[in-house]
Amino acid sequence: MTATVADVPFALLSHITNRITHEVKGVNRVAFDLTPKPTGTIEWE
Repeated sequence: MTATVADVPFALLSHITNRITHEVKGVNRVAFDLTPKPTGTIEWE
């Protein structure tokens, strides 16, 4: 399986981060992994 990194505008990333950290109890940090597959991994364990 391969994957590339999408070019997401910073304003949208900021909006998504704000919603997640304010609406999902216990979440205080959001990470956007810029590492393409296969060098990195898609799955977080």
